[in-house]
Amino acid sequence: MSIDLHVHTGLSPCAHKEMSPWNIIRMAQLEDLALIAITDHNTVANVGVVMQVGARLGLPVLAGMEVQTQEEVHLLAIFPDLDAALAFEGFIWQYLPDIPNRPEAFGEQILYDCEDGRVGQVQRLLLQSVELGIEEVGKAIVACEGLIIASHINRRGYSLVGQLGFVPPGLPLDAVEIDRSFLYERFINEYGGLGEYPVLRNSDAHQLTDLVGGFQSEMFMEKPDFEFIKELLRAGDRQWIRIG
Repeated sequence: MSIDLHVHTGLSPCAHKEMSPWNIIRMAQLEDLALIAITDHNTVANVGVVMQVGARLGLPVLAGMEVQTQEEVHLLAIFPDLDAALAFEGFIWQYLPDIPNRPEAFGEQILYDCEDGRVGQVQRLLLQSVELGIEEVGKAIVACEGLIIASHINRRGYSLVGQLGFVPPGLPLDAVEIDRSFLYERFINEYGGLGEYPVLRNSDAHQLTDLVGGFQSEMFMEKPDFEFIKELLRAGDRQWIRIG
């Protein structure tokens, strides 16, 4: 089954406003994805509506978030359900500086309803670091029973390797992510020290065309859900995971 665990909605100010619930689900289905995760920057405010649309149209959607730590490292947090994701957001927002968004500079932060209607905007700037270190963020994800994936590990900016150059000993990573333009063979050659972790490729979709191309990860699962993904990532048997 092909999955994509890194998809933004129009709530992320850097994403195109075409990234609405129905558009995302329909495009994912056209690309034969069996499961996606919604991972907006520092919030899960649009996750619930995308999950509802996914349920109506027959595509499972996981609740997630892309957190920016104090070190400017991006981590994907993927949760077993919306309640766990909301609990994590409640904690994170205690440490998200109360700086207002400037739409003319950073982009709109759009909230949608289940019919793709725009129902408001998040006023606090989402595209900023929380006042928590990477290990503190990791502990909070674990406390909410989430999975921790190091975002776009091959990039210089906002990646674990680009910002720190190593994996902190207190960060229990479940996987590392390479972006859609990076070959797995190149990852092995350049980041061999991370070979102990499962490798996933996700779209990091900020526009609908980012979902196109069939590059996403494939997992051999009985059904596409959180528990099977967690089991495969933590089993240590890489033959059940492959990237296109």
